[in-house]
Amino acid sequence: MAEDPENTDQIPPTRNVVGHDAAEGLFLDAVNQQRIHHGWLITGPKGIGKATFAMRIARFLLSRNPGIATTADQGLFGDDLPALDYETLSLDEDDPVARRIESGGHGGLSVVQRSVNDTTGKLRKDIVISDIRKLSSFFSQTASEGGWRVAIIDAADEMNTSAANALLKLLEEPPEKSILLLVAHSPGRLLPTLKSRCRQLPLLPLPSESLRAVLSARYPDLPADDLAAAAAMAAGAPGKAVELIGRSGLDIYRQLATVLASTPTFDMPQIHALAAKLGSVKADADYRIFIEMFLGWLQRLIRQQVSGDVAPDIMAGESDQISRISALARVDQWLDLWDKVSHLIARADAVNLDRKQVIVSLFASLKATVKA
Repeated sequence: MAEDPENTDQIPPTRNVVGHDAAEGLFLDAVNQQRIHHGWLITGPKGIGKATFAMRIARFLLSRNPGIATTADQGLFGDDLPALDYETLSLDEDDPVARRIESGGHGGLSVVQRSVNDTTGKLRKDIVISDIRKLSSFFSQTASEGGWRVAIIDAADEMNTSAANALLKLLEEPPEKSILLLVAHSPGRLLPTLKSRCRQLPLLPLPSESLRAVLSARYPDLPADDLAAAAAMAAGAPGKAVELIGRSGLDIYRQLATVLASTPTFDMPQIHALAAKLGSVKADADYRIFIEMFLGWLQRLIRQQVSGDVAPDIMAGESDQISRISALARVDQWLDLWDKVSHLIARADAVNLDRKQVIVSLFASLKATVKA
């Protein structure tokens, strides 16, 4: 699997899923009623654990091989199905099938993600039709060990139109004991016909207490202030919090907060130093974290000014600082700034603008807004 620093929801090697009991219960109900739908749409923000949850389902189906009712199994009114009694998707630590899946050695599982372009050697921006066509061959084969065939699309909202149409054909004529698990960060981007052929499993953000517990277990030596800051910025998404901690996201936010604290004067040498650091070719992931943080801060400022909705501080005194800065311009001026920086960031990605200059331009636009 090609490494993708932008995707905080790629399938990790862990079996653990925290805080998604409701979604697990919905799937187990279908299993126990022997009415496992052939297509499931797993939705929620990036980093919340959608891909991990999809792999949890795959391990369960391939290891436990639960039945699925056919027309012959049902009575006249479809109410004569033998009941199953699975209570969890969890497997034993030494489960041999789960170990084979984690080592990539099980023929009943296929994972589709953005592939590497053979010409450029780079990860494609979309899942293309050739990636989906491989599933047709996968599903046409005899099921491994007489069990299920499971395909995970990570992420379905990254498919281009041709790939989406090819997947639609698979959903329209699913083979027996086969299942498609579609991970989607932005399900609104999917074809309505795709969504209509899937059952939805929405994963909700974890409560702050649960997220902190997850981070405390994973990073026992992390200072309490850093843990709280990572949990606040991740907005209930464990994968996002892990990315922020692992990629020095907390340090990036501190640098951003330091620059913003100088509004409206700004320390331009400091801004240029930050831009040079984050704008280099090797700093792609850090640049994207910074951009997300800048937009998040601006969104929080606008929301706080318009509605008075004060979010918990990520850094001490941040709400007061945002109140001070927001008073330097009118709401319409802040909204204009949002449109301007959003357009700049989108254009920078589309035509590969110099990222150092993009960062400098963001602060220049902010400076112009508060001095207007």
